[in-house]
Amino acid sequence: MRNRQPFFFSLNQVTRQFSKSFNENLVPTGLYLAQWSVIRYINLHGPCTQRTICSNLNIEPPTLTRTLCRMESLDLIVRKEGSDKREKMIHLTDKAINQINDWQEKIISFENEVIKDISDEELEIAHQVFQKMMNNMKASEGETTGGILIE
Repeated sequence: MRNRQPFFFSLNQVTRQFSKSFNENLVPTGLYLAQWSVIRYINLHGPCTQRTICSNLNIEPPTLTRTLCRMESLDLIVRKEGSDKREKMIHLTDKAINQINDWQEKIISFENEVIKDISDEELEIAHQVFQKMMNNMKASEGETTGGILIE
């Protein structure tokens, strides 16, 4: 059996360094990776509940609550009553919507620097590997909790 520890250690280190570098590169904008993930998700999928964001971005509820409170204080999101009065819908504000293109330009520039000298084929293979790993973890999670997996 192969020793896979170096792979997982490297994966963890790359993830940590990516977050750190992302945040450092976007300091002038005041945007952080956690906030960008939420903004990107809402921008792609429309207003949604905190539960939906937690589930789809794999964020623990207390962590997301802190991020959303910070985003609300920065006037990036607003919580509005939805059809189910027990949960509020999270919407992007006009301020956030107006900044998305500028943020995307900076993020794309940063990402291009991160992946320079890596071919499209290598990126596609890495993406496929990460997807398989994510699917395996979700399937394993469903088995251990007795949950029903919905794809």
